[in-house]
Amino acid sequence: MAALLLLVSLPSWSQYRRRRGGLADGDHYHFGYVSGHVGYSILDTHATGVMPMGNVGGGVGVGYEYRNSGLWANIGVQYSMHRSELRLDPYTADHAGKMRLTGSTVLPGTMHYDVQQTDKIEWNFIDVPILFGYYTHGFSIGVGLKLSYALNPVSLTKGTYELSFSPNLYDATYKNMPERGLTTYEFETKQANRLNISAGLIGEIGYDLLSSVPTNSRLCHVLKLSFYFEYGLNNSNKGGDKSRFELPAPDDNGEARAKNVVFNAFLNTENSPARTVPFFAGAKITYMIGGSRTARSGFHHGCMCYQ
Repeated sequence: MAALLLLVSLPSWSQYRRRRGGLADGDHYHFGYVSGHVGYSILDTHATGVMPMGNVGGGVGVGYEYRNSGLWANIGVQYSMHRSELRLDPYTADHAGKMRLTGSTVLPGTMHYDVQQTDKIEWNFIDVPILFGYYTHGFSIGVGLKLSYALNPVSLTKGTYELSFSPNLYDATYKNMPERGLTTYEFETKQANRLNISAGLIGEIGYDLLSSVPTNSRLCHVLKLSFYFEYGLNNSNKGGDKSRFELPAPDDNGEARAKNVVFNAFLNTENSPARTVPFFAGAKITYMIGGSRTARSGFHHGCMCYQ
């Protein structure tokens, strides 16, 4: 698509320069910029039994852009936020435990946890985006690479579980003990994800809404609106904990208090091996201010204006 746009646009760009002045040969433009983007953020995963749900993400940044005769490049630093949810299909986790009945009677057996769980992903990054592209008649297209450092990658795990108990030995005394539906608990826990430095592909397709020189100013002002996207290259699913839940230490009677069970974030488990990467798509607004320098005239306030 980019190659087709380049082939179609080159003849019209040369005609535009002859008709309206455009950028003179040798002109190159230097801009400082501030930008902001907002849009749809989601974790792209093909894990069995997991439904990814999107949320609002975005970010702000500053940087430098260079333009020269139809080509452009920029580099910047930005703060970005990725938000998503992972809804797990209901599952059951079993663990050995004990239950006190009455008096001194304590039965060994198996605790059953019928779980419904949602992991809310909140990732904040410091990014270094680098883009290269082509522009003509105010339209631009570019692709590049983004390097990121995760500031506080966390998962907020929330849900409910229905606790039941099965004794190891059945006899006439316990034959009527229910095996399901004894108690239902809610749980919530916040855990750090194993994510530090990562990389992603980025791109944008934009249009210069404004390209002008104010009266008595030596600087050119450009306001660009873009469709912007990111796609992660690193697998965010590192794995680690061997189970999705943790029982607290037994009390003096050898009983585990089920209400204190902590269920681990999906991305922190060895039970989640599928590749999982962040994806973002949305709108980006960039304000640039700068000017050009040529070998003939030195610094001046010339600007590519689309009249």
